[in-house]
Amino acid sequence: MKTIYAEAQPGKVVLKEKEIPAPGKGEVLLKAKYSAMSPGTENGLLGEHIVPLPTSIGYAMAAEVIEVGEGVEDLKVGDHVVATVEHAQYVVTSELNCTLCPEGVDLKQAAFWNLGHTGMYALRRSNLQLGEPCAVLGQGFVGAITAQCARIAGAVPVIVTDLDNNRLEAAKKMGADVVINSKEDPDGLEREVAKLNRGGLPVIFEATGARGPLMQAAELVSERGRVVMISQVHGEAMPPIDDPIMQKGASLIGTYVNSKPYKLRRADLLIEGAWPPVMGKKLNRYVNSDCWTSDEDIQVFLNLIKYGKLDITPLISHEFSYKQIPEAYADYVFPHVNPDMTGGLICWEE
Repeated sequence: MKTIYAEAQPGKVVLKEKEIPAPGKGEVLLKAKYSAMSPGTENGLLGEHIVPLPTSIGYAMAAEVIEVGEGVEDLKVGDHVVATVEHAQYVVTSELNCTLCPEGVDLKQAAFWNLGHTGMYALRRSNLQLGEPCAVLGQGFVGAITAQCARIAGAVPVIVTDLDNNRLEAAKKMGADVVINSKEDPDGLEREVAKLNRGGLPVIFEATGARGPLMQAAELVSERGRVVMISQVHGEAMPPIDDPIMQKGASLIGTYVNSKPYKLRRADLLIEGAWPPVMGKKLNRYVNSDCWTSDEDIQVFLNLIKYGKLDITPLISHEFSYKQIPEAYADYVFPHVNPDMTGGLICWEE
C-alpha cells in the first residue's frame, strides 16, 4: 500500500510517496482526517537543525482506524483517534501511540491535541487555585490554550499579553478577562497587577520564549508565587531572574511535556498459591497514579472540546489541502515563521 507524506529537505518541504506495510502485532493502520501545523514549534525543529534533514514532518493528527494488527485490544476499525505521527495519508503506528476520541468530538479541533495537552500540563504544574488571578504572557497557540484552561480552572481575572492585536481579539473571544498589547502599552500589565492590590500575581505563565517577558514575570510574581515557563528562552542568555525569584520565595517551574510519562502501565499480579507471585501478561494502565499522564490529559482536552468547555476554533487561522503542504510551509513556517498564522490545519479528505 502506498501513502503520500511530507518531507522536510534543506530549505523546503516536499510531498513524496512510499510503501507502507500492513500493521504488525500491536499496530494499527490509520487514515488521516486532519493534521496540525504549529509554525513556531516546527520552525524551531527544522530551522535550528535539531532534527537532521531530510526527515518526515508532522506530529499531531486526528485519524480513523481502518485496520488493526494482531493483539490490538483497545481499538477497532472505525474508531477515531489522535496520534503523534507524520503528515501522511496513511500511517502504521503502535496502538499505544493512539488516544481514542470520544464520540462526537470535532476532529478539526482534536487534531491540535499535542498543543492542547502542553497547555494543560502548564496549568497542572502551576497548581493554580480557584479564584487566583493569573497572567499568560504570549498568545500563540499554546499560550492561548493555557489561558482558556486557567479560565476553566477558575482563575479570576485571566490577564493575557501579546504584540498582535488579532491574537488578543481571539483571546477575548475565548474568555480572557483582560487583554494587553505589550508593545502599544508596555506598562499595561504592571498597572493591572497593581489594581489587584496583592503585591504581585500568584501565577504567571511565560509562553513567548523571549528574555524580556520572563524577566517581567519574575518582577511581577507575588511572594511565594509561581512563574511557569511554557517556552524556553531561545537564542539568548537567560535573564537574571534568580534575585527576584529568590527574594520572594517564588518558584520557577518548567513544563516540558516529555518530563511526564505518556502512558503508565503495570503488570497485574496473579497469585497462584506460591511466592513470589506470577506476573500476568496483560498490562493495565494506571489512572492518576502519581501524576496525570499525557494520555490522560489528551482525553481531558478532547472531552473539554466535546462538551463545549474549550473552543480553539478562533486559533485555527489557516486551512490547507494536503496538496498545498509545500506552499503552506514555504509561506508560513520554513525557513521563516509568518506571524499571520496561529495554527494551520491540513485536510486529508479529497
